[in-house]
Amino acid sequence: MSFYEKFKTDPALEVEKGITLDYGDSGKIVIHRAGGSNKRFVRAMESKMKPYRFQIQQGTLDEEVAARVLAEVYADAVIVGWSGVKDEAGKEMAFSRENVIKLLTDIPELFRDIQQQANLVSNFRAEAKEADAKNSAASSAGN
Repeated sequence: MSFYEKFKTDPALEVEKGITLDYGDSGKIVIHRAGGSNKRFVRAMESKMKPYRFQIQQGTLDEEVAARVLAEVYADAVIVGWSGVKDEAGKEMAFSRENVIKLLTDIPELFRDIQQQANLVSNFRAEAKEADAKNSAASSAGN
């Protein structure tokens, strides 16, 4: 396998189509890549972190502030849609910037998972998506 096959990503998956994270009956979240071809993410990170640059360099930025700022960046540039997401009372949450920030700050473990998935190069490779689709179709046909 060449480096091209191993590392080349599909810019359309990174910034246009995105990928869907399926959390079963908890809902589905559509994300773009955090980095790579997603220049909107890079600009949002630079813009949101700029006021905290000195604190970041000194290692004194409060963890809650950092988490909130990062949640805002993800709401602005990574999470682009969802379906079936409910609040604590079980009521459907409309997709909005405010609700994305609320979900990410209320459930840090979900946020960590989304961050991992948004950074995983293999999630945004066209070949991997095609192989997943073929495997899905084959397993569905076998049932």
